Amino acid sequence: MSPVADGFRQLGHLFATDTLAVIAVIAFMGWLLRRNEAVLAWLSFAGLAWFVFNLDGLPFIEAWPFEFPAGQSALLYPLLLATMGLAASFLGVAVPRPLAITAAVASLALGAAATVFHGLEFTRIVALASICVTLLMLGFFATGGGERISSLDKLVLVSIYALGLSATAVDLFAGKIWPATGLLLSPYAGVLLLGFSGFIILRRMLATAEAREKLNEALGQRIETTKANLLASESARHSLEVAHAVKLERERLMREIHDGIGSSLVAALASAERQGKESTTAVVALKGALTDLRVAIDSLEPVEGNVATLLASFRYRYEPELRKSGIGIKWMVEDVPELEWLDAPSALHVLRILQESISNTMGHSKATQLSFKCKMALLLGRPGLRVEVADNGTGFNAEAPVMGRGRRNMAQRAEALGGKLDVLSKPGEGTTTILWLPLVRRQGLNLEAGHAADL
Repeated sequence: MSPVADGFRQLGHLFATDTLAVIAVIAFMGWLLRRNEAVLAWLSFAGLAWFVFNLDGLPFIEAWPFEFPAGQSALLYPLLLATMGLAASFLGVAVPRPLAITAAVASLALGAAATVFHGLEFTRIVALASICVTLLMLGFFATGGGERISSLDKLVLVSIYALGLSATAVDLFAGKIWPATGLLLSPYAGVLLLGFSGFIILRRMLATAEAREKLNEALGQRIETTKANLLASESARHSLEVAHAVKLERERLMREIHDGIGSSLVAALASAERQGKESTTAVVALKGALTDLRVAIDSLEPVEGNVATLLASFRYRYEPELRKSGIGIKWMVEDVPELEWLDAPSALHVLRILQESISNTMGHSKATQLSFKCKMALLLGRPGLRVEVADNGTGFNAEAPVMGRGRRNMAQRAEALGGKLDVLSKPGEGTTTILWLPLVRRQGLNLEAGHAADL
């Protein structure tokens, strides 16, 4: 062999051996960071075993005065033990503890025997038999392994391991493939075997890290969703508590008004009626006050946004007085959607508008028929409810200037509700009061002042 070729051979051998050492160190550092990854410990052990095994044959090792007398024959058994342990860890094979201990003891014993009897041919035969047993165990691991790696990776891994061990056997028993060159295969076989093993480990760890990140992200989203649900639940619970407290307070006020002021008005009305005609004005005033009080109480009743229920309550209060006045009622209220914004103050505004309209009918129109209507209607493209009260009385000139406060108050209440009021009338054609209420009310309405703050 020329000096140049021999230099390249030695350089390749040295480079491959150093690469094995680097793999062993990196795997050991990785195992220190992730102690639960046993495969990293086996990779580090296998890298060290292959590194020490391939030191034999390097020029500076041969020049050492304390060269290991048995050479590669004694170092073969730790290499086989480490390689099979790495394969078992990769393939997910559970090796019984007694079997693992037995293999470790046998490896030490065979290594010691090879050191003592290194000059005998018998040691080579035992080493060859050990490699064959290792190849058989490798095949057993491949068939009985779990699903830790894919079938393709398993096939490639087993093939590379078998080629690596076969190359080691060739180096041991053929000496050299080309005797004239002294080229050894085991250093390169070790680099290929352990390099592919490290690649699979790295890919699996990256996949595990990615899966963990996705899991953490999913858990984070679930935690945020749970927190939002808890906040919504707490808010709903608080709203229920407030609604319950408001309901109890409303019932208390209704009871106090009914039993207190209502009872006093009823008693005063009965006393005035017993006094005869001289108290006719007082009787009318007391009846009006009592009706107003009942309307206010009705507005406190929970109607859950149902306008039809509110109108029915109003009809119940006023129908007896209308019939006494000789006015019949025609009821044409359809099944309409609920108004979510219709609370007690809003309901009172609606009832006051209807009350003013009925009072005008009873006091001035000389009507004999009064009709109530309620249905869906659009106003400038906005959906809403159209509440209509119409009589067949004498009517009036709706174009004339408004003199009293009744119609102005009605218009202000409608504006406060975010709706629109129209009073249509002509002399001799009766009067129609139309109240339009939106399905969705705009923000910023001032019910206290009775007008729209932001319409």
